[in-house]
Amino acid sequence: MKKILLLLVGLIAVSAFADDNPDEYRVRLTKADGTVIEGYNDTRLKNWLKPAVTTLSISEEYKGPTTKYSGEEVKRVEFVKSLIDSIPVVFDAVKAQTKLPNLFSKNPKPYKQPVFLRLVYDGENVKGYAMPYTDHTMTPNRTVILFTWRYFYLLKDSDIAKAYWDDTDGVIPNMKKVMKFYFRDFPKLVEMVDNGEITADMFRDNPAMVLPIMDRTYSPKN
Repeated sequence: MKKILLLLVGLIAVSAFADDNPDEYRVRLTKADGTVIEGYNDTRLKNWLKPAVTTLSISEEYKGPTTKYSGEEVKRVEFVKSLIDSIPVVFDAVKAQTKLPNLFSKNPKPYKQPVFLRLVYDGENVKGYAMPYTDHTMTPNRTVILFTWRYFYLLKDSDIAKAYWDDTDGVIPNMKKVMKFYFRDFPKLVEMVDNGEITADMFRDNPAMVLPIMDRTYSPKN
């Protein structure tokens, strides 16, 4: 599955799920020891999309008694119905940073437990993830709340997914400089920003566009 998965299309698809269809709750779990089990999630996919999910509750039968699993116990959950589509819905349990890096905290601490992140790119050197995120845009008269996505990349020689972008409708000063800061571990991306191959508008329209470039240009550190 070496491709970018379009989250917007996925969200439109799941919004049409019927409330009483058991197939919409059916999941396949890959446990940390490699064991694969199938069951039913306690909520259908649309209701499960929320920030920093660290546990899930699974029943053997639809709406039956549940067993709770943590991200330490389960490494992947797949919504089975989606696997026949071109946009499979897959979540991995990942150690991930709690916030975007900044000049004062270039490597923010990860969550205390692995969180289930939506897989959006699966490459040889880099995996890309997204997590639902609430963006607050402050104005003189009100605060606008936008439900959106935070994006991460996970290098094959790292065990922590790094946050690299929060979707936002707000104005970001010095956007080119901001992009270069987030891409600082990828010289080719910085070069493409400098020469205009990647513009702020292109990146904001599709933050996952940089993941294939990260994947093919990444050089493992010695």
